[in-house]
Amino acid sequence: MSEIVGFAALSHSPFWDGSLPAETTPDTLGARFTTAAARLRELVADLAPDAVVIFGPDHFRNFFLDVMPSFCVGVGEIVSCGDYGTHKGAVPHAEGIGRHIAESTQAAGFDPAFSVRMGVDHGIVQPYQVLWPGLDVPVVPVMVNCSADPRPSFRRCFDFGLAVGDAVRSLPGDQRVLVLASGGLSHWVKALSVEDETLDANTRDYLVDGRDRVDAYNASREESLAQRIADGHEGPVNAEWDRWFLDRLTAGDHTSLLAMDSRQVEETAGNGAHEVRTWLAAWAAWGGPVEVLGYEAVPRWVTGMGAVAGTAQL
Repeated sequence: MSEIVGFAALSHSPFWDGSLPAETTPDTLGARFTTAAARLRELVADLAPDAVVIFGPDHFRNFFLDVMPSFCVGVGEIVSCGDYGTHKGAVPHAEGIGRHIAESTQAAGFDPAFSVRMGVDHGIVQPYQVLWPGLDVPVVPVMVNCSADPRPSFRRCFDFGLAVGDAVRSLPGDQRVLVLASGGLSHWVKALSVEDETLDANTRDYLVDGRDRVDAYNASREESLAQRIADGHEGPVNAEWDRWFLDRLTAGDHTSLLAMDSRQVEETAGNGAHEVRTWLAAWAAWGGPVEVLGYEAVPRWVTGMGAVAGTAQL
């Protein structure tokens, strides 16, 4: 009988290069977070999973507003666009597991999209290569729409995660699977909504149908990022909200987390905080206790950076 052997959740940020310094000091940028991420890497290595199911967002590199699914399950090949210094090209995929998840969740009353050649960006790849730098554990990517309204509700993401967890445990054989969430915590990013009257026409067209312009768009974004890093740019982080979210997560407080209001979360923690949908989905799939390994508000990375783990030993 297959099992979910562990849970991991990790913040991602284009401003972070994904490195985990061997030695840090209190003055090292993101030291508390990277120390926790290094510990998380050791934990997942000890668990030795056969595959990892990664719940993550897309940042208009592969999914666009002409057709935007709430959830998309990768059932075959995976191709990373390589944005922000992440791995570019093929990512090892877990043969058969994605299709089983898609079919099982359909039977449970969900209708996720599926992709036989799924594109992913840093929202899925950065945490994966941080935890498995050898890119040697097969992946099932699950894209959760965190970018554009109408987003799936926090409760729907949790319920979908429950169905994914049931699907994994019903896999034939005795496969060992880890679930990983990528995203959040609090951060504010450029609003990308076709309803925004201040949005220029070129960007609006890209959001709707930008597949043939991804390379040019990404190059522009990376040039802007490099300049902001050089300028020492900082972004707002709501550490109080982040700590509340992590506290409710470790307390197993489903009631408070599933009652969150999407607009209130955006006002309090930023439009980037919609990405905690991935945490709720993976947490539900796991179904066990979790522990915060480390948290740090890192304005230079414009994000509240957290690392969370769940294992059978907790």
